[in-house]
Amino acid sequence: MEAVVGRRMLLRPGTEHELLTVLAASRQVWGRGISAEDYIEFHRLIRSHPWSDENFRHLVLVDDLGEIVSSCKIYYHELKLGSDIFRLVGLAAVFTMPEHRSRGYATQMLEHILDEVSGQGFDLVMLFSDIGIEFYARLGLEQVRKYDPVYAFLNPKIKPAEIAVFEYLPEELLNWHLAYAERQKFSLVRTGKYFQLLSDRIDWHRKYMGFREQRVIVSHEDQGYVWADLTRWRLIIRDFASASENPKEALARILSALQARFNFREVAGWLPDEFDYYSFFKLKEKRLRTKTVLMFTALNERGRVVLKLAPEEIHFWLADYF
Repeated sequence: MEAVVGRRMLLRPGTEHELLTVLAASRQVWGRGISAEDYIEFHRLIRSHPWSDENFRHLVLVDDLGEIVSSCKIYYHELKLGSDIFRLVGLAAVFTMPEHRSRGYATQMLEHILDEVSGQGFDLVMLFSDIGIEFYARLGLEQVRKYDPVYAFLNPKIKPAEIAVFEYLPEELLNWHLAYAERQKFSLVRTGKYFQLLSDRIDWHRKYMGFREQRVIVSHEDQGYVWADLTRWRLIIRDFASASENPKEALARILSALQARFNFREVAGWLPDEFDYYSFFKLKEKRLRTKTVLMFTALNERGRVVLKLAPEEIHFWLADYF
């Protein structure tokens, strides 16, 4: 993507030096408590990953003197709804340099991106907003109302699975995920390269971003796994899948094993539909998400089909956070 925006602005992929400038400025927003070196290295690893060659761009908006005005990340994905495949653009890290704020540059940049990807045949644009919904709503993005539940563990009385705990995603888990996703009405398409990126990112999160509690809990007997943050009292689920004929039972057995080993008192996260069937959880609270709000806009009639789904059906795991 390289295009003139307005009369004197150019939107294009950033050079290594330009991205270092952007990351140094944006660290106060998204990297507080992390050293500049770690924050920069984490983003370098994302950019240099094989999946990113065709699916990721970190763009900068520069003026005619080459000065950086705004920037954003853009990701290319596919969605599955039934048997139909939709092309998705993910936006992230929209940032304007402090000295150029309140002049409409980010709006101009995003309007251009929306126009361009629409012309390229993409169906949808999505992002997670940490600044509320008003700014992005002016560009046509709509909030998907998500509620964050917290469940208390009761006595499962279910035979726990034999589990193994990993700090990465073993390759066989992709096949289990694909089998599970095939049964779902709506899902993000995960390719082999993308799955490897997710696996690598667990290690990068731990080394560079401070997320030291992430683990992948695997039950080979149930052909299932839970990817979660194992905090002191709470299990925060990022992802779940099972290739078994009974995913509900598989998840229950894995959770029973986790509760027995780690004595968690609560479970939270973006939880799979199977939770609605369990009697060994008690709902403690269910709050509307006000941070990292999921927002979408449809670029054509095909995209509007997706936005007609109920919010509960438009389900993105914490693992697929852009």
